[in-house]
Amino acid sequence: MRSEDRLAAFVADALKAGHGRAEVARALTAAGWSRAEADKALGDWAAGDFPLPVPRPRPAVSAREALVYGLMFVALAVSVVQALSLGFALIDGWLGQDSAPPSFGTWRVRSAVASLAVFAPLFLVLNLRVARAARADRSLRRSAVRDWLAHAAMFVAALTLVGDLVSALSAALGGGLTADFAAKSALVAVAAALVYAYFRGFTRSADAPAADTASRAV
Repeated sequence: MRSEDRLAAFVADALKAGHGRAEVARALTAAGWSRAEADKALGDWAAGDFPLPVPRPRPAVSAREALVYGLMFVALAVSVVQALSLGFALIDGWLGQDSAPPSFGTWRVRSAVASLAVFAPLFLVLNLRVARAARADRSLRRSAVRDWLAHAAMFVAALTLVGDLVSALSAALGGGLTADFAAKSALVAVAAALVYAYFRGFTRSADAPAADTASRAV
């Protein structure tokens, strides 16, 4: 039997025997389990007045959810990248050396506009459908695919913010922080912050049903 299974079985038996959660947690930490492991094992069982411990639902994985969430996240990624590309083109024209707005006949601008015209509505439609489905069926908020993709997106957004700050500071220290570079850095920072905030709300909505479980801020 795996250690996780033994831990879950012990917690279930201890709660069935009438031991309090704090008492069970103390016993686990005294035996060498970490406090986080003890809290997680206890969090798998709902607190209530029912005489037996009631298990909480666990995240599930389905091929349909992988398809929907994967397509939605790809649509968002393409939309963000192409929006940045379009923003960079506009900044180059307005603040660059040419000081001339870019023509919408150029390949760079055409590609960005065309991609946004396809992928942005696709993301909005899928996001709306996912939100409606999650409100109708609370179990959909526990999707493991949704959770992993959301945290992966938050990871990339956080790295982008850090890298953008490093680039801006490096340019400033080297005397190369021009107006167009600063504008591009600000645009990247805003985009990354919005993506992080969106997916942070995504993960919080999944934790909303568990009102008695302590939230973990990132």
